[in-house]
Amino acid sequence: MNFLRPCPAFAAKMMGLLAVLALFLAVSPPTAFAQSIPGISSGSSSAAESQPEGVADEPSLNDLIKILENDDTRKKLVESLKAAAYRAPENAQQPAAAAEDAEKPAAIVRSLPGRLAEYTRMLIGMVVESAEEVPEYVELSLDMLSGAQAIDIPNILEAILPVALVGLVVFFILFLGRFLERGIFRRLAERAEHSGPIHKLAYLLLSGAIEAFVVVLSWACGYLVATLYSGTRPVFSQALFLNAFLLIEMIKVGLSAFVAPNYPALRLTPFSNRQASYWYFWISRLVSILGYTFLFVAPIVQWSSTLAAAEATQFIVAFGSLCLTIGLILKNRGTVRERLKRARKSGDNSFRAMAHSLIGQIWWGLAIAAALALFIVWLQSPEDGLKFVATAAGKSIAAMALGGLVFSILARIIAHGVKIPQELKYRLPLLERRLNGFVPKLLTVISFVVIVIVVTYILDVWELTNFDRWFASAIGQDFVAGFLGAMLIVVIAVAIYLGVSSWIEYRLNPNYGKVPTARERTLLSLFRNAFTITLIVVISMLVLSQIGIDIAPLLAGAGVVGLAIGFGAQKLVQDIITGAFIQIQNAMNEGDVVELNGVSGVVEQLTVRSVGLRSVDGTWYLIPFSSVDQVANFSKDFAYYVADVGVAYRENVEDVKAMMIDAFEELKTTNVGENLISGFDMWGVNELGDSAVVVRGRVMTKPGTQWGVGRAYREIVKRMADERGIEIPFPHMTIWFGEDRGGEAPPIRLRNEAQTRQKVVDQTPAVAAHEGYERDLTQHGTTEPGGRPIPPDANDIDSAGGGRG
Repeated sequence: MNFLRPCPAFAAKMMGLLAVLALFLAVSPPTAFAQSIPGISSGSSSAAESQPEGVADEPSLNDLIKILENDDTRKKLVESLKAAAYRAPENAQQPAAAAEDAEKPAAIVRSLPGRLAEYTRMLIGMVVESAEEVPEYVELSLDMLSGAQAIDIPNILEAILPVALVGLVVFFILFLGRFLERGIFRRLAERAEHSGPIHKLAYLLLSGAIEAFVVVLSWACGYLVATLYSGTRPVFSQALFLNAFLLIEMIKVGLSAFVAPNYPALRLTPFSNRQASYWYFWISRLVSILGYTFLFVAPIVQWSSTLAAAEATQFIVAFGSLCLTIGLILKNRGTVRERLKRARKSGDNSFRAMAHSLIGQIWWGLAIAAALALFIVWLQSPEDGLKFVATAAGKSIAAMALGGLVFSILARIIAHGVKIPQELKYRLPLLERRLNGFVPKLLTVISFVVIVIVVTYILDVWELTNFDRWFASAIGQDFVAGFLGAMLIVVIAVAIYLGVSSWIEYRLNPNYGKVPTARERTLLSLFRNAFTITLIVVISMLVLSQIGIDIAPLLAGAGVVGLAIGFGAQKLVQDIITGAFIQIQNAMNEGDVVELNGVSGVVEQLTVRSVGLRSVDGTWYLIPFSSVDQVANFSKDFAYYVADVGVAYRENVEDVKAMMIDAFEELKTTNVGENLISGFDMWGVNELGDSAVVVRGRVMTKPGTQWGVGRAYREIVKRMADERGIEIPFPHMTIWFGEDRGGEAPPIRLRNEAQTRQKVVDQTPAVAAHEGYERDLTQHGTTEPGGRPIPPDANDIDSAGGGRG
């Protein structure tokens, strides 16, 4: 049981089972526990003493003997006796205590405090009864130890002598095989070092198969030598040794596969090298000592001496093993405690950390109690008790080893996560994250199920519970079927969700397949949200149906609740209906530049009830559909840039028109020229303003690019107007510089504009080189570097001549 020490995560669960077992064995009367084991008698009374004289007849005793000899009938008899023991007699005279209990109000006895009081009284009674039987255990020990005087050492040595040659051959072949298998194990460890848990398990099973083959080969060579030695078949002592060797070494092979003491790369359990070697050394020694004693030495002593001598030999070895076990438990008490309390000391306040901390304080007491209880059970019935304890202990250790192995594999998979190929990750960037969000949770549930199965199996092995009978019943089968069905439905639902989400993600990925349009992106996003909600509702109903809950009232209640919500949340319903019509009319899609309720921006998110906009200054707006009166979409099909150029009244309109057309021709050669769809439409004089004559023209552009085209066009018009001397009017102001007493004004300092402009041009490359970058003077705010459209602001909309185009 101590091999669970280096694995706190699994030890917390297994030590909980050990606590139940040790508490039961320590406080329950060992005679009662022995009587619950088939074939074990307490030794304190006999059937003859319990029967009145002249009542017992021979046919009844023969029938009873036949019942006890058969395992099935004996088990049924024990179960019937247990049922009868717990059934209150109807006509029997009640003891005083029972009569007092009968007078209590039924409500008090059946209440939780009443039951706790009853259980506490029973527990104290069993502890007192166990303490009273301590002298009986001491007397049994002395009786078994008294047979040591009958040990005939010369006869024993004579009986063991034929085994010497066989043992020498067997262990020589075994050590030689283990020496040769080191190279194979080293290569397996190198391959398993960078492998996943499944491949490591395969390498570990292969190494275990190799070790088992070496053991079988050694046993076969020993059997061959024994046959050659005797001439026909091995003698009794040789057969005993070979059988004991095969069984004990196979147990060691299983233990070695579990802890892998010499090859950390093959180890699936979280043992360190020192811990694995330490516990493998002591547990394998205990297995060898007890195994060879009970399977080989004791039968030889009984054959060459007496039965009492064999029992004395077994007692000495068993008591020594008990002392060794208790010594190991006490020696490692602090180490195990600190390991189990490590998570709590690091600040973890979870239930698991608190359970580990509590178990770390009391584990050694429970382990010692369990060891003492097993020793007492064997002491009361050395033959049947040993068989029962050995069988139950072997099955328990095998179940814990297998459960710990599965738990460790699942823990490693959870820790490392799920990895997908790089090509698939490039196609579906979110798939790995979704898998790592679901698979660890599923594996955690499976780990819990594994722990429950191991615990229930061990409780059944020790005959503390009857879970096997419960699982065989209709209620148990319905429960298991419902649980497995619910898990299967959840797994299938998650697989469907992953498949649909991955397909939508693939369709939205512009790097593969057909590039999705804005309409497809919008509809696919809405479909994913609606599909997720529908799937959750349907799967919830199916899971509730699987676990035995009638969903018909739930559906009826959901209809009533939905009606109430419909009346109370009319705004929400209006949002959904308005949004549905907006989507049906294809008024906007993700990536469009729109204006809603005076807010202009790029559509980033569309749901069934709201739209999310990102404005030019980065502000994100969430606008419910019910508040949308009109939708102004600047990215629908095409757009217009309306050019209004104001000039002074003295300028020639024809010169202005020629300038605007020349500016458009130059615009086509710039980086925004690709956004132009049509030629320049000259409309002429549009307004005779207070201080300017406004000449208007228009050009068709790609949707969402009209503002960038307008900025570029205005830059060209400004430059050409300066070059051609066409005045663009602006408000004038008269400045008075003052005058001195002589009536003279101070001089006005003017600079040569041409020289200043040339100086700026000459300095621009130097400034750019000094700042470490080259300015791009051709961008006009049409799109971001990633191709995302830049939304307009109020000035852009106003400058477009009423600006919707």
